[in-house]
Amino acid sequence: MKKRFVSLCLAGLIMVAPASAVFTDISDSRVSQTAAVLDALGIMQGVGGGSFAPGKALTRAQFCKLAVTAMGVTDVSPYASYTIFPDVKHSHWAAPYINAAVRHPELKEKSIIRGYADGSFGPDKIVSYGEVCTMLLRMLGYKEEDVGPFWPADYIAQAQAIGLTDGVTITDARAAVKRGDAAVLLLNALNTDKKGEEGSTLLDKVASSTVKDCILLETGKTHSGLAADAALFYEDGVVDAESPRKTAGTLDSSMIGVYGTIVIGKGSSKVAVGVIPNGNKTETYEVVNAAADRIVTTNGTLRPDRKTKLYISRDHVMNEYENVWANLQSGDTLTLYYNEYGVLQLMAVLPKTTAGAAHSFVYGLATSRRIPAEYTIIKNGAKIDASKLKKYDVVTLDAANRQAIVSDTKLSGKYQTDSTTYSHPSQVEILGKKFSVSSEAAATFKDMKLNDYITLLFDADGNVAAAYPKKDVSAEMQGIVTKIDAEKATVTLTNGLTLRDIPIAKDVKTDVMGRLVTVSQSGEKADLIRRTLSGKTTGNWSVAEGKLGSNAVSSKVRVYEEVLSGAPLNAINVSDIDLTSVPASQIKYTVQDNAGTVTNIVLGDVTGESWIYGIGYGKKIKGNFYPPADSGYSDMQPEEKEEYQRKHPEYYSYTYAVVPKYWQDGKMVDDKEYRVPSLPSGLNGNPIGIPRGYSTDESIVNTSLDTLKLPLIDTVKPSAFDGSSGVRTKDGYYELAENIGVYVSEQNRFVSLQTAKSNYTSFRVYANKTAENGGKIRVIVAS
Repeated sequence: MKKRFVSLCLAGLIMVAPASAVFTDISDSRVSQTAAVLDALGIMQGVGGGSFAPGKALTRAQFCKLAVTAMGVTDVSPYASYTIFPDVKHSHWAAPYINAAVRHPELKEKSIIRGYADGSFGPDKIVSYGEVCTMLLRMLGYKEEDVGPFWPADYIAQAQAIGLTDGVTITDARAAVKRGDAAVLLLNALNTDKKGEEGSTLLDKVASSTVKDCILLETGKTHSGLAADAALFYEDGVVDAESPRKTAGTLDSSMIGVYGTIVIGKGSSKVAVGVIPNGNKTETYEVVNAAADRIVTTNGTLRPDRKTKLYISRDHVMNEYENVWANLQSGDTLTLYYNEYGVLQLMAVLPKTTAGAAHSFVYGLATSRRIPAEYTIIKNGAKIDASKLKKYDVVTLDAANRQAIVSDTKLSGKYQTDSTTYSHPSQVEILGKKFSVSSEAAATFKDMKLNDYITLLFDADGNVAAAYPKKDVSAEMQGIVTKIDAEKATVTLTNGLTLRDIPIAKDVKTDVMGRLVTVSQSGEKADLIRRTLSGKTTGNWSVAEGKLGSNAVSSKVRVYEEVLSGAPLNAINVSDIDLTSVPASQIKYTVQDNAGTVTNIVLGDVTGESWIYGIGYGKKIKGNFYPPADSGYSDMQPEEKEEYQRKHPEYYSYTYAVVPKYWQDGKMVDDKEYRVPSLPSGLNGNPIGIPRGYSTDESIVNTSLDTLKLPLIDTVKPSAFDGSSGVRTKDGYYELAENIGVYVSEQNRFVSLQTAKSNYTSFRVYANKTAENGGKIRVIVAS
C-alpha cells in the first residue's frame, strides 16, 4: 500500500532537504526539497554550478541510471566491459547501469528495462511518462499480470492508484519526463511499499537504516546550543536534548517540522541525511492567545488535553500542555501532528525558517537590493506600492511567489549576549529575550559594544535581520501586559513580538495587567507606562472588505475587546465578529504601521465572548491584626491576645475577592478568586459576567474589576429549548452560548443542559444583551 504523503493544504510542508546541495534554479519548493533528498542519498545529483536543471528532459539512459541507483546498486563496475544492446557499446557512459539493470542478480528478475523489438535500447531517446511509470512499477515488483495488458494506460493507472504520481501534473503517456518530475516520482517510489511486502520499501536499499514517525524540531542553525552536525528530533514520544542525533552537516531548514522517516546514510558514520514524510495528518494554526483550557487561533478555538505534549522552539523544551501553555505567544504558528490513527501526538511551535537573512535586506540603504518590478509588495498582510516603503524596513524576496514581504518590526533595548565575540554574535539578548543571529545579520554588529542601547530589525518571519545603534534607529514599543508580578512581566507588543518574563522596575504597578503600556529601558530593568486608549483611525471597519475607513486592515490584524472601561484587553478572532461592519462607535483604539495599514484594533463589547459568565459570590478575607500602639497588646499573654482579637474585629485588615462559579469544558469551576479593593454590587448568587484577563494571583488586587449584571429574559419550560442551540422566550428566540451549563440553585452547582432538562421543569434564562443586539443566553438557572 502506498504510504500517504502530507497534504499541502494541511501542512504547508512537504518533503525536506538534507545537508547537500542547495539548488538555486528550482522555484517549486516540492521539487527543490525532493532534489536535495535524492542528492543526499546519492541517487540524483545536480548538473553542476549549484544547478539542478529541473526543466531538462531525461533520456532513457539517464533514467536507467537513476533507477539502478535507487535500487541500491552502486557498484556497477562488473557490468562495464561488455555489450548487451547493440546501440549501447561497452564504452557508452551508461553501459554499466543499463547492463546491470539486465544482469544484476537482484534486478534481472524484475525486468526493469527492456529494449525495442529490433533489439536496440535507444539510450539517447527522451524517456516518456509511460516508460517511467512502467520502470517504477517493475522496481516495486509489479508484473504484467498485476497491472494489465494495455500499455501504457494500465501502468499509468496503477502508478496513480498507489500514489507514485502524486505531485506531478503530466497526463500524456508520451510526454517527456523532466528532471524535476523525475525527482518527485523517484522519491514517491522510494517511500512506497513493494508489491506484496507491506512495510518494506526501496528506501531500505539506499539507507543503512530508517527511524519512523519522527519530527525534526531543531538544527544547529536554529538552536545555538547544537553543533553544526547535530539536530533535535521528536522520537518515540520524547525529545532527547542531552543526546541530539548526528547529521550529515547542518540539515537544511526546510525539513524542520516534517513528520516522517529519518533516513540514516550508509557508510561508517551512520548519520541522518534526510527525512521523508509519512503522510500522517498535520494541521497548522496561528495563535491569538492561550489559556489553561484552550488555544484561541485565527481559525477557531482548540481545546487540547492538558497532558498533550507541546514543544516550543524558543524554549527548546517539550512538556505537557498544562505546564507550558503560558509560553505560547500571539502570532505563533502552531503545528499539530497526528499518528496514523488520527490521535494527536504533538503540538509544536517551530523555528521560523521560511526566509533567512540571506534573502532579506534592509531597505533605503546604499547596499539595498532592488525589488523586481513584477513583484507584489506585501507589508503586514496588506498589498502596498513601493512609495510606502520606509528606510529600515526589512524586505524578504520570495522568488517562488514573486513577492516582496516587508517587515517594520523593531525592538530597542540594552545589548546583552552570551557570545564571546560581541561584534559578531550568534545570539543577542534584549529585555531578557534571546534571539539567534545569522552570520549575515551578525555582520551589522561590528561597531556594537556590550550594554550599548541598540535596535534590532526583524524580517517577516521574526528572524533578526540587522542591528543599529538606538540613536540612529529606535523602536516605538507598545503592547498589552498579559502577566505580571512584583518582579517580572510578559508583554505582547503590537508589532507581534512577545517579551516574556522581562524584569521590571520596582515602581511598576500591577494594575497594568491586561492594559496597554509603553515599554522602555533605561537601566537593567524595563519600565511599563500605562497608555490611554486615545487615537484611532476614523471610520467604520468593513470586516469583509478589510478596510477601516480609507485604510487597509492587515490580514493578520490583532483584535482586542475592552468590554468595560478599565477592563483588561482580551484578544479575540476576527471570525468571532458576526458584524459585517463594525461601527466607529465600537472602535476604541487602533495601531497602524508606517505604511498606514491597521495592524491592531481595540473594540468595545462586540462579540460577548470576552466575559466569564457564571454565578457571582463575594468573599471577605481576614488579614493581619493591627491593634493601636497604646493598647498594651504586645505585653499580653497568648490567651489575652486571643480574647482581645475577638472583641476588636475592627483592628483586622480585610481584603475582598469575587468568587464566581461557572461551567467550562463539561465541569464546574469554583476555585478562582479575583482579589479586589471592594466588592462590586449585585453578587450574592446572581448571574454575572466578569471581564476576561483579570488576575487570580492573590498578590494582585484588580483595582478596576467590575461585573456585568445579566438581565433575566424569561422563565421557560424544557420544551422551549431547541436542543442545545437556542430557546424560545417571551421576547423572541435567543441563541444559547456554546457549551452552556445549567446552575441548580438548590444544589449550588452546575450540571449539563441535558441533565438539567431531564430532571427540572423550570429554567430562568439570562442574556448579556438583547437578541436584536447580538445577545445570547449566557446563564441558565434551573429549579
